[in-house]
Amino acid sequence: MATTIASINLSSDITDTPLSVANSSTLFTAGTVTGLDAMTSVTKVLESTDNVDLITTGSVSTTHAYVYINNPSTDPTRYFHIHIGSAVGSGTYDDGTLPTEEIGTLYGGDGGGDWMFFPWDVDDDITIKPGDSEKMTVEYQVFS
Repeated sequence: MATTIASINLSSDITDTPLSVANSSTLFTAGTVTGLDAMTSVTKVLESTDNVDLITTGSVSTTHAYVYINNPSTDPTRYFHIHIGSAVGSGTYDDGTLPTEEIGTLYGGDGGGDWMFFPWDVDDDITIKPGDSEKMTVEYQVFS
């Protein structure tokens, strides 16, 4: 059985008392104690400010997965909006908003940028909207 363990370590000195949190979790196929057996790793270069499909439901052959998305840029003005919902053929609503739900913005930063890791029910596509039309690189992995 394959074993995939996700772990995180956070520490901060922004409060009067320093804070340190560490946690880990073994990732299993949905509703089982069977380890994950597939991983997709991709680096994409985007050149548009359009909201585009990053990961489609059809690209995963399961009903549950885990997703890691990274903005590797060292420039803090370079960012991506991450959404749940299909971007293909969706246009915008009358108020100009996208028919997707934004789940976060990943900014670039010194030494590398923001990243996110989350469970995905594979019911809706994961879409991305770059902050500008210059070439921007995004990295992602899907564990299923």
